[in-house]
Amino acid sequence: MALTIFCLSCKEEKDYRIGADISFVPQLEERGMSFFNENNVESDIVEIMSDHHFNNIRLRIFVDPKAERGYSKEGFCDLEHSLAMAKRIKKEGMEFTLDFHYSDTWADPDKQYKPSAWEGVSGNKLEDSVYHYTKKVLATLDKEGVAPEVVQIGNEINHGMIWPDGKVMDNASEEDWKELMGLYKSGQKAVREVLPNSKIMVHLALGGQNRLCREFLDKMNEYGAEYDIVGLSYYEKWHGTYNDLKTNVYDLAATYKKPIAICEYAANQGNIKRINDIVRSIPDNLGYGTMAWEPIRVLFDKEGKPSEEILVIYDQIHDQYADPKSKPEIDEPYTRTQTVERPVIGADISFVPQMEARGATFSDNGNEKDVVEILKDHRFNWIRLRLFVDPTTENGYSKEGYCGLEKTLEMAKRVKAAGMKFLLDFHYSDTWADPGKQFMPESWSDLKGSALEGKIYSYTNEVVKRFIAEGVAPDMVQIGNEIHNGMLWPEGKIEGDSAESFCVLLRCASAAVRAVDPNINIMVHIAKAHDLKNSTRFFDKIISRDVKFDIIGQSYYPEWHGELDNMEANMKELANRYNKPIIIVEYKEHKKEVNEIVKNLPNGLGLGTFIWEATSSRWGNLFDRDGAANENLEIYPEFYENYFQ
Repeated sequence: MALTIFCLSCKEEKDYRIGADISFVPQLEERGMSFFNENNVESDIVEIMSDHHFNNIRLRIFVDPKAERGYSKEGFCDLEHSLAMAKRIKKEGMEFTLDFHYSDTWADPDKQYKPSAWEGVSGNKLEDSVYHYTKKVLATLDKEGVAPEVVQIGNEINHGMIWPDGKVMDNASEEDWKELMGLYKSGQKAVREVLPNSKIMVHLALGGQNRLCREFLDKMNEYGAEYDIVGLSYYEKWHGTYNDLKTNVYDLAATYKKPIAICEYAANQGNIKRINDIVRSIPDNLGYGTMAWEPIRVLFDKEGKPSEEILVIYDQIHDQYADPKSKPEIDEPYTRTQTVERPVIGADISFVPQMEARGATFSDNGNEKDVVEILKDHRFNWIRLRLFVDPTTENGYSKEGYCGLEKTLEMAKRVKAAGMKFLLDFHYSDTWADPGKQFMPESWSDLKGSALEGKIYSYTNEVVKRFIAEGVAPDMVQIGNEIHNGMLWPEGKIEGDSAESFCVLLRCASAAVRAVDPNINIMVHIAKAHDLKNSTRFFDKIISRDVKFDIIGQSYYPEWHGELDNMEANMKELANRYNKPIIIVEYKEHKKEVNEIVKNLPNGLGLGTFIWEATSSRWGNLFDRDGAANENLEIYPEFYENYFQ
């Protein structure tokens, strides 16, 4: 399918868009900023960008940015300012994309505020407001000879638009979807009437979330909502790995046969070519192009001088793509596979550094040894270590920093030196996180929405990188601890059937690990071994919201989770339902029986277990109070020897 467009006002034919959203420019110029070309001659920024082969500029438009809670008292990003910018764009022979936010200020997945002029309006009257406003804006632009080639009906509308009327979250009803699509189709109607030759782009902030993209586009098809281009935002912190992006855009193009654009990305020296190459490589020429979001500070310095090292990347992209024989070198999307070998005979020994600091030692048959070596001698092959964000805070776990990053690194080195595998357990708290409490880290307490999502990504990503840099890469990572009620409360707390914020946080944590090393196995851990109904409710939910993980983790304590028979039946059902490996990642009683149950789960999906705090005589009880190995430790060599018989 050819996407070549003939545009009388354009400098050249376009079959790929190298674009940018530069809606901030009028504000920057109002504050006195000027822009200069490579010859140090002051020039219109639009002309400079055109000279470097940008051929599509996107502008956002707010309904009334001067409103009380609006974007700008000066009216930036209103119709008047957008019209003036559109004239500059068209003068340079560039295409123009208009981005309707349908709000007086920013609209994105965190917020889609109804314009003040539409407050109290709902139903058909609200749809009429969308229609007439859209029609008025487009007619004005058309009359002035600067009609947009592409119209975006709403901005990042995967959670809907014009809230509360058009809101769709994880628990959206059919009535919610109907209301959203009615609003969208009102904008669609105006576009088709005023600008029948312009293309409509639907914009979703779901660059790497294929399941959610398909859900949304299927709903559009179901309700007769039209789109000519699928536009996606892709920011690494929120939208998955590059492999997720590649997998998604290839699948969407194959499924819906529509051009795909990455209409927002944060341009930097490392990702410009990478993202453009992915889009350009979409089969059947369905890669429409990209639009860098507000790249001015990347393209120019504070004095408005051009960044030659960045602009040359766009020059090179243009030259490469202009050659029909030149194709980007892109690896095919790959499917991650779980690589953990059975049996996992594991122990959580996070208490050990504290115990040793108080003088504790460990012995086996009267011989004092490193506890890690004792466990290894008894066929343990995995160690689990918990990690708190900052345990030294006022309400943190330990003023000495136990279970903080540095202490956990020290312990991980002992684990790896013994030749054992290592599971890193992120609590995402300064202290214990469990079903009854998931306290926000003190240093994150002011963060909400996308800021908190970005923080969990960057923190997780940096921590995993640090472990790898220290030579102790985790073999498995647990993103949250006993999280069936959510995590990072109150933002990530699961309330009834509403878990959208939690699922986004979990997606970001998963992506952070996979971006560092796609071979690290990811576990999601809940404490519902006895409760099939709520276990399936939880995993159905996170899978439906595109959370990517490899292993189901469960806690099992009889005082909270009932009899062994019930636990066994539930684990079998989970294995059959999800076809994912299962680990009992916390237990203390029925040591032999728990391991046998997991061993015998269907299709070899029972990977193994981790006994909780093996060195505590109260909990794991593999050692007595003096640190001497007891008879319980002898269960494990026997279990291992008989495992494959």
